Amino acid sequence: MTTLNDAFSLGVTYWPRQAGPLFWQRYDRGAVRDELAHIAALGFDTVRLCLVWEDFQPGPTRINSRAMRSLEHALDAAHTAGLQVVLALFPVAALGQLQIPAWANGPDIIGALQRAHRRQSLLIVRPPGLVPVLTGGWYRPVRCGDLFSEPMIVEAQRYLVREVAGYFGDHPAVRILQIGEGFERVHRPESDQAADHWFETISEELRQIAPHAACMGVVSPVGLKRRSGPRPEDVTKHCALAGIVVDPPETPIENQTRHTNPAAYLHALAAGLAERRMVVIGVGMPTITEGESAGWFEDDLFGQTMILYRGTAGEQAEFINTALERLYHDGAAGVWLPAFADFPPDRWQTPPLDRTRRYRTIGVIDAQGREKPAAAAIRDIARRFRGAATKRSQPPAVDAERYWSNPVRMFRDWWKEFNSRE
Repeated sequence: MTTLNDAFSLGVTYWPRQAGPLFWQRYDRGAVRDELAHIAALGFDTVRLCLVWEDFQPGPTRINSRAMRSLEHALDAAHTAGLQVVLALFPVAALGQLQIPAWANGPDIIGALQRAHRRQSLLIVRPPGLVPVLTGGWYRPVRCGDLFSEPMIVEAQRYLVREVAGYFGDHPAVRILQIGEGFERVHRPESDQAADHWFETISEELRQIAPHAACMGVVSPVGLKRRSGPRPEDVTKHCALAGIVVDPPETPIENQTRHTNPAAYLHALAAGLAERRMVVIGVGMPTITEGESAGWFEDDLFGQTMILYRGTAGEQAEFINTALERLYHDGAAGVWLPAFADFPPDRWQTPPLDRTRRYRTIGVIDAQGREKPAAAAIRDIARRFRGAATKRSQPPAVDAERYWSNPVRMFRDWWKEFNSRE
């Protein structure tokens, strides 16, 4: 990327093929070095590293020094390969399940009592949530409060920002620090103002520590269906770059006319609300394994059953080619795929892959390390987009006041209208 708002970034979220979700727990220097070099050779310019919250911050004021050393090696390897790096801090929504540190998955009783005393109001203790979260290697009921506003948790988030940005904010490979992902899937924010204030607080902390790194915030289909957000226009007030996570798309399949429509619709909606180009994160299609047929299947994502599509390797390549072309010409700031490689079957019992099948085979490299047809599509796209002089459209603005008056209905109605135009 030459500029944050006008250039197009072709990226991928990286999980090692063998280690998968245990990336930081079983860090393999040789594998990481070789796979990052392969990512660059495919034509990607950006790699996103998810700093699994519990792996990097085992306590509110504790940092895992081993994970930090591994991250330093990964950044050096990415720089050698010529890749720009996005560091995703506290990515709660990762690989299809919600992941929260054990220390954070509980009510902040002291903070709640202090706030209740100041307001002279009743103390409300949340019952355990119905959505499971992965914490300490196990699935447990969610017991934490609002990750956007619980004082103890927000202070811990600020601590992690200071540590990671302080150590790596000036690293030559680090271009972007992404703050948060999926908080709204755990508990909806108290209000859209609460989410807005969180982005203001954390982005300002980041700017103080690492002024040369760009701050990025992301929104999701869940937030787009709630008045409490997070809202794209609030994210862009505080962050130099914004993204829309489209995996899973969570658009009604009964109205869908093309496989690329969910990503295109979500980008158009979010970018229109923000009135700014956005990066589209998680554009991908899982492929079938031996004995499976292409088609729709049920999967568990973030504690919910969803109907998703998986295709042949050829269908995946066609989907990626079409989606990238479409989003590029729609004015997206970039597209980042959800995974570099498939994971071997002996890794499928490792949470969260034990519940979420989609991510087992969504890479462009298969579980044996061989390139799928999608890899050739990536190479071709990268070659054609690099240095292209085509003037791209700016996403049309959306009437935000009208949309947020009833986001559930507007999301559904505009999705139906979007498909009718195809």
